[in-house]
Amino acid sequence: MLASQGYKEVTLLGQNIDAWGRDMEPKGRFSELLRQVSEQVPEILRIRFVTSHPRYMSLSVVESVAACGSLMESFHVPFQS
Repeated sequence: MLASQGYKEVTLLGQNIDAWGRDMEPKGRFSELLRQVSEQVPEILRIRFVTSHPRYMSLSVVESVAACGSLMESFHVPFQS
């Protein structure tokens, strides 16, 4: 695991990262993934994610970022969106 190797920052990367879990059964929510990573891996001090798409952005993602100190308060939304 990255934390055990001394990593302090992780970036979750995807074309439309906010759509994570929509193809799973049962469906997953990106906001829950963010909370789980933040809570279950406290050694990771900074968690970032890119690229957000306005179609999939939700208030629950914003609330997760606000609630979890290790989630960076930065939203990367591509200009062409």
